[in-house]
Amino acid sequence: MSELVRNSVDSTRFTPSEGCDPDISALAATALDGTKLVNQISLLPTSQRPWGTPQEVRIKLLCFHPEPHCTFEIDLRTQSGWHRLIGKVYATDRRDVYQVMEGLRQAGFGPEGEFSIPLPLAYIPSLRLLLQERVDGMMAKEIFKLGDGRQCAAAAERCGRWLGRFQALAPPSGQISGVERFLRSAERKCRLLCEADTAWAAESERLLERLRAGALSLAATPTCAGHGDYCEHQIVFAKGRTVVFDWDLYDIAHPARDVAKFIVSLERLAMKHLGSIRALDGAAELFLRAYLASGGHPHVAPALPFYKAVLWLKGRTKAIQTGAAGWREQTEIMVGESFRNIASILPP
Repeated sequence: MSELVRNSVDSTRFTPSEGCDPDISALAATALDGTKLVNQISLLPTSQRPWGTPQEVRIKLLCFHPEPHCTFEIDLRTQSGWHRLIGKVYATDRRDVYQVMEGLRQAGFGPEGEFSIPLPLAYIPSLRLLLQERVDGMMAKEIFKLGDGRQCAAAAERCGRWLGRFQALAPPSGQISGVERFLRSAERKCRLLCEADTAWAAESERLLERLRAGALSLAATPTCAGHGDYCEHQIVFAKGRTVVFDWDLYDIAHPARDVAKFIVSLERLAMKHLGSIRALDGAAELFLRAYLASGGHPHVAPALPFYKAVLWLKGRTKAIQTGAAGWREQTEIMVGESFRNIASILPP
């Protein structure tokens, strides 16, 4: 049957860099071969390929990151029409991502729900390939970048309701990301700053002292299921659905972590595209309000400053290491925002 399948592949961007994992390069090349991919899909149980036997396949590479995964679009045509999928080939075996997504589907986050994830379709171990529903809609990041106040408010509320429901209902799974993990991350960033310029030494040490004190001040709070990277980049608004994708970093964490991640990411977006870190503060407040009204943990607010402080220190690592243009200005903003947030629970 496979020799009858018509296939079209747009692999113009599949150019693995020198030194990247040859294993994932070979697996990605196989997945981009329409005939070979169809052969592997044909081996799946019929319950995992309800569309039937493919007659034509179109594949388009979206991105190639040799360490975590490469992602591509797959269009399959069968007797029932075209079926649109997303495929992710991983550098290591990540069948656990499929299992977590399937658990979320069973917990009420399937495609029929208002609060959902992409429908997980299958995991093909031989290719380390995750197949999932492709969701068409408006990306949350585009609304926050280009939308008016009313549109941003509605988007923020939908994002808050999704996270509140997720933390209330999702089964916890994965490693526990405790406070110590975030303190270690902050210590690494401060060490990197000192290596780049010793003038940062005193400021970095003072910030670390305040972060450690802030961690000690946190009240014991039950952990819950975590997305790990909950932000406007991972959320799409489809017809009647708010859909959150990219579950590679799922974990168990303090409920304030994902809340803080979303707010910090909004602040970064506002700084980059809207001219002021504070430009989306109103949307962030609506997000938090909707989160709390939808099952979010009632004691998240006291922990938010700490998690926002440590999350502001995330990123910009390569710019600091290479001394890229603007790294000092970026660092001043990162450190300044970290100090500003921790000061709300530990005044200077």
